Amino acid sequence: MSSIISGMSRLMPRSSMSAIGVNLALACIESALFGIFFVLAMTSLAVLVGRHSNRSSNLSGRSCLSDRIWTSPLFVATMFLLMTVTSHWLITVRRTFDAFLTYEGGGDPMGYYLTVEAPTQVVATALVVTSVIIGDIILTYRIWIVWDRRWPFIVFPALCTLGYIALGASVVQLFASYMPMESIFMNAARARVITSAALTLATNLYGTGTIAYRIWASNRAMKHGHAFSGMGLTVTEALVIFIESAAFYTFWMIFFVTAFAANSLLEAFAFHCIPAATGISFMLIVVRVGLGFHWSQIAGVGLDFVGRRPTMRKPPLAYPPRAITMNVTRTIEQETDYSLRLSPELRRADVESSEDVC
Repeated sequence: MSSIISGMSRLMPRSSMSAIGVNLALACIESALFGIFFVLAMTSLAVLVGRHSNRSSNLSGRSCLSDRIWTSPLFVATMFLLMTVTSHWLITVRRTFDAFLTYEGGGDPMGYYLTVEAPTQVVATALVVTSVIIGDIILTYRIWIVWDRRWPFIVFPALCTLGYIALGASVVQLFASYMPMESIFMNAARARVITSAALTLATNLYGTGTIAYRIWASNRAMKHGHAFSGMGLTVTEALVIFIESAAFYTFWMIFFVTAFAANSLLEAFAFHCIPAATGISFMLIVVRVGLGFHWSQIAGVGLDFVGRRPTMRKPPLAYPPRAITMNVTRTIEQETDYSLRLSPELRRADVESSEDVC
């Protein structure tokens, strides 16, 4: 891909690949992505608040810490991402006005955009790093939940996230200490930026693989157990895996790494769209519930449709007597942590059980 980007930069006129053109394109595309993110964020908040309200009413007014919306990891992550993504977009707009109106009387926008140590550039970089950290933490949390809160499965993504935090902070510090006219592609910056990007890519690829394998393995176990007779891995389930693995974010990070490795000015475009890409990939998973379908079985492979007629009905006697055990109840309680609705019969079991609720 780096050769493709290099070839494009040679074929395109120099003016079209200038810092001015790239940053004007950034302002337009990031604004569009921010609009998508904002709609998804508002829908996500509505889903989370509605789910917690319904859960509280089902608990007949019992006061439990887990039912306070501000203690939900997804609600907290949504609010932080809303703040970081919005702040970064506002800075991008501010930098557009500064480049053409404020800096040198608007006579040198190219020089402004190439000034790595500019305060707005440093703050924007810090917001990108913060958004990625939030996304990696919540992905690690999802891996932990999907794998029944088994700590060994999150050792690798946790170490990658800690490494990214250290390198991301060093990148922000390095940009702040740049001298005038120094290139962003200098060796010190290149090593830190590419390594930090590789760490977050490793976290997301690991999360994609482990979550997809968990869903596939659970689906095969259910099929062998005749819980869902004749039901294979459908297109709908594959779509759920695709959304859960945050493929949009992963592909965007690959685009940024290849652009930066090729010394292309497109790296600025890709880099500063990362907060919006992180927010969109995160919100899509939560909003999926509000769009009408959810996981209702162990490990999230049996899909049901809320408010619509289901495409498949479970056969009579699909479950043997006493199929809902305490282990199933514990799994359902875990999945409510990431805004997945319960089926009516399993919701009653969850309300009756007091373990791990408070």
